[in-house]
Amino acid sequence: MGEATRLLHQPYSPIFPEEIMLEIMSCLPVKHVMQLRCVNTFFNTVIFDPHFVQMHLNKSMRNSQFALNHVEDSWNYLCLTTISIPDLLQNQFNNFHNKDSYFRLNKLLDIWTCVVGSCNGLLCLIGSSTPRDHWLCFWNPAMRTKSKNFTIFFDSFPDSCLFNFSFGYDNLTRTYKVVAFFVEVGKHPRCVVKVFSLGDNSWRDIQCFPVLPLYWSHHDTNNGVHLNGTINWIALRDYVVNSNITNITVDQCVILSLDLSTETYTQLLLPRRFDKVSCYRPKVVVLMGCLCFCHDFEKTHFIIWQMKNFGVQDSWIQLFKISYENCFGWSNLLPLYLSKNGDTLILAHDECNEAFIYNCRDNRVEKIGITNGEIWSTAKDYFESFVSTH
Repeated sequence: MGEATRLLHQPYSPIFPEEIMLEIMSCLPVKHVMQLRCVNTFFNTVIFDPHFVQMHLNKSMRNSQFALNHVEDSWNYLCLTTISIPDLLQNQFNNFHNKDSYFRLNKLLDIWTCVVGSCNGLLCLIGSSTPRDHWLCFWNPAMRTKSKNFTIFFDSFPDSCLFNFSFGYDNLTRTYKVVAFFVEVGKHPRCVVKVFSLGDNSWRDIQCFPVLPLYWSHHDTNNGVHLNGTINWIALRDYVVNSNITNITVDQCVILSLDLSTETYTQLLLPRRFDKVSCYRPKVVVLMGCLCFCHDFEKTHFIIWQMKNFGVQDSWIQLFKISYENCFGWSNLLPLYLSKNGDTLILAHDECNEAFIYNCRDNRVEKIGITNGEIWSTAKDYFESFVSTH
């Protein structure tokens, strides 16, 4: 891209077609395009043009990365490590760590801050400045922009209330939305579901869940997952809060899917060959653009199913059945990435801060040798974009 950058720094001339300028710029990293803003008005305004934003986004999606929380000695910063997945698969350790200040966010004196979702280059954060002051905001690390903090409505709920957040994109209205649900624990638990829309900047109630998601806390590593304008959770019929998961039957398990456009729910049935619930929580993840269901089998294997056609039960296929003996004895795994050819899988362990690469062709497993404070269970899919935080 060195030649492209040199050309773009030349004085703007009508002889150089605007279409070519846009094509070149859409291939550049966000940081380089931002540096061109001082050249002239054209470069300064183009990054706000919706057509260019989408053009750049479409190309940036091909550059797969992980964004991981990075633990530092100072708690005054939320620091992310960005890792190129191609570099990771090739074990190019020197390319792993992005120490750019673009990916450091001053937390001031907040008690805690965490990333609850990533979508089109935007990260959704929740945090707390005091035990009673909780907030939500949006951060585009590549553009070094952050929205203001939006108050979360905990004051109207008891301290014992459990809550969960998910982040996604409404394809119909082209709006980024946050879904929050709360459960008041008691003899008759009450579920409240609220949606926050970026732009309207306000919370509103929507229809309550027909069944209750299994995952309750924002500390969970497997909250609802976003796929093509929907948020999806593992849910249980007739589920009692804090009940023992070993008492759950297969008939109780479904995938609850919320359409962010219509804000209505669908219950998706699990694979017919899933016939026993383990003591480990089953999970839903997105791999290769498809919804996947993962579960333990007899405490000896980890099984991953893929729904080839979203919403169609007969389209479930078994992708992997991995022996724990091949995974350093780890169980309760979390899939993070599947290669396009379907033969290489990256998994993390829910309970310890490690990850590994599994090659299904030769059944070979290689532990990822990164031990500089990255929290693998918090890994989010990430790519750079010019998407606005407002």
